[in-house]
Amino acid sequence: MKRLGVLIIMALCFLMVACTTSDKAESEDINQQTDVEQRDQGGKEDVNTDEGEEQESTEDETESEVGNNTEYQSCKGILFSVSQEIEGSVLGDCIVEAMLAQQSGSHIVKDESGIHTTVDFKWDPHFSLAVDNEEFAVILKEDTGWMKTLDGRWIQEDPNSNHPEVRMANTIIQGYRVFADPRFIAELLGMVNTWTVVGEEAVPDAEAFTDTAWKLTSDDVIDMQISVISDFEFWITSDYLGAYFVATGSAGGISVQTSNTFTQWGDEVDIPDPEQ
Repeated sequence: MKRLGVLIIMALCFLMVACTTSDKAESEDINQQTDVEQRDQGGKEDVNTDEGEEQESTEDETESEVGNNTEYQSCKGILFSVSQEIEGSVLGDCIVEAMLAQQSGSHIVKDESGIHTTVDFKWDPHFSLAVDNEEFAVILKEDTGWMKTLDGRWIQEDPNSNHPEVRMANTIIQGYRVFADPRFIAELLGMVNTWTVVGEEAVPDAEAFTDTAWKLTSDDVIDMQISVISDFEFWITSDYLGAYFVATGSAGGISVQTSNTFTQWGDEVDIPDPEQ
C-alpha cells in the first residue's frame, strides 16, 4: 500500500505539467538534429583557415577562464558564483539544450519509500527510454509504450482498451512518460522564479557521474492546484549538465521527497525492442 501511495503522489505531482512537457518535447525532437548539424558546420568552417584556428583557440581560453567548457545559446548569461541569482526559465532552457546535445544519458529516481528506478534515455532523433525498478519495467519509443508484467509479458498501451491489465499499463506508462523523462526536470526548473547559487559542493549521491557540482536552491513553492512541489535543490556542472535534483511533492496530506541522480551523459544506452 505504501508503494501504491507513492506512485499516486508522483502522478498527482507530475501530471499537471504533462501536456506542457509533451508539447515542448515534440518541438525539441524536431529541432535537435538541425541544431546539431548547425553546430557541426560552424565548427568545420572554423578549422578550414589559420584565422579560424586562432579564433577557436582564443574562444576556448576565454571559456576556460569563466569555468565553462561548453557554450550553448540558451546558457549565455548564466554565471555560477556564490549568491548569484538565475532566472528559472533561462535555467530550464539551458538544461534542455545541454542534455539534447548529449543525445543520451542515464539517471536513477529515488524516493523515501525505498523505490529505486533506473532510467536510460536517448534521442535518435526521437525520444525513447527504458525504465526498470522492483515492480515495473517500461519502454517508451516515440508515441507508444510497453509495460512488463511480473510474469515477463510485455503489454503495449492502448487508450481504447477496457482490459484491466491494459488499463493499468496505460496508467503506469503515462506516469513514467512524464516524470522519468529528464526534460521534466527542466520543466520544473523553469517554473521556479529564481534560483540562487549556493556554491560548488559535493553531490549528495555517490552514484552521480561527478563528485562536485554547483548547488542551486530555491524557496519557491509551485502550486499545481491538486499538488504542491517545494524544497528544491539542484546540482549542475559548469558544462550545464544536471548531476542531482531533489524536491518534495505534497498532496492529500502525504509528502514524498524524490531525487534524480544522473549517472552518465553521452554514453551508449540500450533501449530494448519489446516486439522482437
